[in-house]
Amino acid sequence: MTMRVLLATDGSSDAQAAGAWLATFSLPADTTIRVVTVAPAAPAALAALGLRNVELVLRDEALVVAEMARAALAPHVRVVEMDVRQGDPREELVRAAEEWPADLVVLGARGLGAVAGLLIGSVSLAVARHAPCPVLVVPQGARPVSSILVAVDGSEAAHRAATFAAALPLDSSVAVQLLAIVERPRYPSTAPAAAAGLLRAAIEDVVAERTAALEGALARAAAAFGDRAPRVARRLVVGHPTEEIARAAETYGADLLVLGARGLGTLKRLLLGSVSDAILRSAQRAVLIVRGE
Repeated sequence: MTMRVLLATDGSSDAQAAGAWLATFSLPADTTIRVVTVAPAAPAALAALGLRNVELVLRDEALVVAEMARAALAPHVRVVEMDVRQGDPREELVRAAEEWPADLVVLGARGLGAVAGLLIGSVSLAVARHAPCPVLVVPQGARPVSSILVAVDGSEAAHRAATFAAALPLDSSVAVQLLAIVERPRYPSTAPAAAAGLLRAAIEDVVAERTAALEGALARAAAAFGDRAPRVARRLVVGHPTEEIARAAETYGADLLVLGARGLGTLKRLLLGSVSDAILRSAQRAVLIVRGE
């Protein structure tokens, strides 16, 4: 298996942490990493004054950043390339992943917390939503992978996520847990009291139907791991997806969360809608988002 990994970096401590984490991650032996740095465009006010060399200075600084990241990765990967671009990083990183083309994009998660900075935070979210390939977002403090939690919702996108994780050359000691969450329909607050019994029974029927479907999805995801399948744990719970994923990740001690992504167009949404956004913003561990196409 060969892989082309695009590592986005801006030289920040968060980006450096993502690069260091990537050096410990299980990748195929025949992997090429391309370090991509996006230099900002020169401020319009400076350009208006005729200071055209400002963009050249910014590009040279970006080249230094890219070279530092390349040098740090060189001892761990057979091939490391560099690509320095100029413009809006949200657009340029997605374009770079399309043009190369990349099999995986890796970037830091600065700005994804409760007090989110707009630049890198919006870059991470934009790339996660629009990149043409899986995206791995790595926060500072993320641990090397010894356990993985894969969210399963019965969609093709979620199955592709499980398949992508299973294809990685993971060490046999890495533990994998597949988590399926049945979301119970809400009881309508305006429902007449006389219909309470029928409504509750209908809700339980829906839960039972969803449970059966997700049990099948769990079995299919486990089969993707092939020989590792007997050592892959499966769990099905009833609850709210965001809360249950966060709780399971903490309880299980997961170092990597794996989610599917689906949807096309400008307003693409991730697996389970806003759930993935919430997971990205709050996760203290690496999050791998795999597109469903």
